[in-house]
Amino acid sequence: MDEVSQVRDKIDIVSFISEYLPLKKMGRNFKANCPFHNEKTPSFVVSPERQIWHCFGCGKGGDVFTFLMEYESMEFGEALRILAKKAGIQLKDSGFKPGVQSEKEKIYQINKSALKFYNFILTEHKAGQKALDYLIMTRKLNKGIINTFELGFSPNSLNVLSNYLMKKKNYSQKDLIAAGVSVFTGGGLMDFFRNRVIFPLYDHRGNVTGFSGRALSDKDMPKYINTKETLVYHKGNMFFGLNLAKDEIKKMEDSIIVEGELDVIALFENGIKNAVAIK
Repeated sequence: MDEVSQVRDKIDIVSFISEYLPLKKMGRNFKANCPFHNEKTPSFVVSPERQIWHCFGCGKGGDVFTFLMEYESMEFGEALRILAKKAGIQLKDSGFKPGVQSEKEKIYQINKSALKFYNFILTEHKAGQKALDYLIMTRKLNKGIINTFELGFSPNSLNVLSNYLMKKKNYSQKDLIAAGVSVFTGGGLMDFFRNRVIFPLYDHRGNVTGFSGRALSDKDMPKYINTKETLVYHKGNMFFGLNLAKDEIKKMEDSIIVEGELDVIALFENGIKNAVAIK
């Protein structure tokens, strides 16, 4: 059996598509409003028996690969890599080797490393003590909730993160600029976020797409800055808290949209776990 068939057989199409759409069981199949055209009556059908999907409204359809390609606007190779990773299958074909990262995948990895750095600074380094005091004393957050939401802090330094990612993780200046964590100025490479509390932004697959940085003082403007447009971050389409809220949103078939990250955290602490903030 070829690798594509192995991956297709390993991924249940109903479980996979339900990560994107609120599917409702109707007879032997599942239905939802089609994500590829506007409609009021569900015409998007998923067949667990045949492991395919089809929209009787717009005519689109296919298997798990075509859904991911259509929904995420990606090429087949990238869809195969993502689904193979999800299925726990290591690809052998030279064209799809896991070590050959797409530009999007590289950005996800850079963001993941940056998040670990920011979180370490906030929770374990003296450079983050002022920010930690702000979150605990002023915002009344405890360390448990800080770690649950993976909050971080960007030090008031020109390029400490950039140097870390280049020296310890072997990324290039071009890589860091493409990911949006660094910018190039007349003085050289600089960290994009400086002296700000960091809130990570995730997509529904659990990838870190970017960050939102909040000033420690309400007097500092702008109060919030977000990652600039990248291959994986698109303003107005990113959510803070989605990685923690998606299961509850699916369960309740409803979501609460709030203005800020701290609003999401406050609701979460009070047992309301289907809230997200659009960034």
